[in-house]
Amino acid sequence: MKKTKFDQRITNAFNVFFAPNEETSGENNLAFARDSALVTQEPAAQFNEKGDRVVKILKRTFLFLPGAFYLFFATLSAFAFEFFRENPFALLAAFAIGSFMTVFGIGNLKNPKHLAIPVSIVAVAIAAFALFSTFGNLRTVFEYGIYFFPLALIAALLAKSLVDDKK
Repeated sequence: MKKTKFDQRITNAFNVFFAPNEETSGENNLAFARDSALVTQEPAAQFNEKGDRVVKILKRTFLFLPGAFYLFFATLSAFAFEFFRENPFALLAAFAIGSFMTVFGIGNLKNPKHLAIPVSIVAVAIAAFALFSTFGNLRTVFEYGIYFFPLALIAALLAKSLVDDKK
C-alpha cells in the first residue's frame, strides 16, 4: 500500500512537469498555482505599498514642512529678539519641537544620525541671519530671510540622503 502511494506520487510529480497536457489531481498541481495564497495576497501587498506612499506624503506635508518652517524662523528669532535670551527654556522647547517634527517627517526617530536634518536647517538659518544682518536691520533679516527657506529644505533633504548613504 505504501509503495503504491509512493509510486503514484512520483508519477504525478513527473506528469506535472513533463506532461502538462494530462490532467493530474492533487493540490500540488501547477494548474492550481493561480489560486495559491501567495497570488491572492498580492493585491493586498500593493494596497499596503500605496498606503505607505500616502503616509509618506502626509508626513512630509504635515510634519516636515511646518517643522522646518518653525525651526527656521525660531532660529532667526533666537538671534534677533531678546525674548529667547531672557527665557532659554522657550528656545530649547522651540528647537526640540521643530527637531522632532522634522526628524519624524522625513527621517527615523530611532536613528541618531538623522539629527543632521534639523542641524542643517539651523545652519542655513544662521547663515541667512549672518548675511542679512550685516546688510541691514532686523526688518531686512525677516524680509529677505524667507528666501533662504527653500535652501533650508534642500539642505535637510541632502543631509538625510548623505546620512543614509553612509553605512
